[in-house]
Amino acid sequence: MFEVLKRIINKISVINNKTCMEKEILEQPYIIDKLIRKYIGINFCINMEIPDNINGIVFIASGSSYHSASIISEFINKTIPFFAHSYYASEIANFNSFDTDKNILYVFISQSGETSDTKKALSLISSKTENTLCVTNTKNSSIYNNSKYKILTYAGVEKAIASTKAMSAQTFCLFLLALKFFDLKGINTAKYKTDLLNVSKSLKEFLENIGDDIKNFAKIMSVSENIILLANSIYYRLAQEGALKIQEISYINSSAYPLGEFLHGHMAVLNKKSCVISIVNQDNRNLADIVHSKLNDKFKYESLSITNINDYKDNHRIFIKETDEISFIFASLIALQLLALYVSIQLKHSTDNPDGLTKVVV
Repeated sequence: MFEVLKRIINKISVINNKTCMEKEILEQPYIIDKLIRKYIGINFCINMEIPDNINGIVFIASGSSYHSASIISEFINKTIPFFAHSYYASEIANFNSFDTDKNILYVFISQSGETSDTKKALSLISSKTENTLCVTNTKNSSIYNNSKYKILTYAGVEKAIASTKAMSAQTFCLFLLALKFFDLKGINTAKYKTDLLNVSKSLKEFLENIGDDIKNFAKIMSVSENIILLANSIYYRLAQEGALKIQEISYINSSAYPLGEFLHGHMAVLNKKSCVISIVNQDNRNLADIVHSKLNDKFKYESLSITNINDYKDNHRIFIKETDEISFIFASLIALQLLALYVSIQLKHSTDNPDGLTKVVV
């Protein structure tokens, strides 16, 4: 295992003394291995405790944790419509009128277990219901101790301010939580569980075989005034996370939009020097072609596609060979993290301690 990790590091390293963020990105396949051993038992049994009488799940979080929550909300609602919803913790923490339901599980997500808004939201909701569950990287944190049900992400200490491995670990745990919920509802989850077991292998192969496309496009991004990320459905949540990562450590104005919606006025930002990053699969391929055709008629911009379509053409491309949705989600997430990392390095910013940012745990 360590020889494989060494080859990966040597393959994609852009600096001799690696930053914490780079190391934490590279750890992700092995953290997922650990989570599989911890939470998936004999006959694909998911070893997580949740109440057995719930009819839905509400996710509450901030920052990258909110993007994890939104990814899983979309995933659940594709299978059981309207059974999951995600909220920004700050939107609950500051309003005492939030209603609870005895048949809903309230899930609080925080890497540190001390995120201030999430702590306040947990305090409010736990005064009304016992159906509280935390997903955290920190045992015996405030959120861990004050939730009835608990899931640890086992990501280890995350030293970089911009979350990478912790975000992937909690997203993986949330997928498992969703499948546990599906099992309770009598939904066949065998394919999803097989896909989850494939994630670590897929990420190792992606990192080991990655080319120079990410680093080359990062150079182009580093001289842009705007970076736009476009995607649909569950992948739009990935685009939001990618935009956040780029903002956090490069300070470039970065925004995510649903693919088709970008044409409704938002495309005016391309009047400035811009890059457009699209996440493209078979479901949105035709729409992506239509959108870029319309944009190319009006604007000049640099374009990159993150795609699992072998013959998809773009000016720049990051190809991910995995076709199953879950592996594609995690590989796309790592691609976006690496883009953000390399842009920051190009600009000679601190990738681990960006100016003006700290983890909000007051």
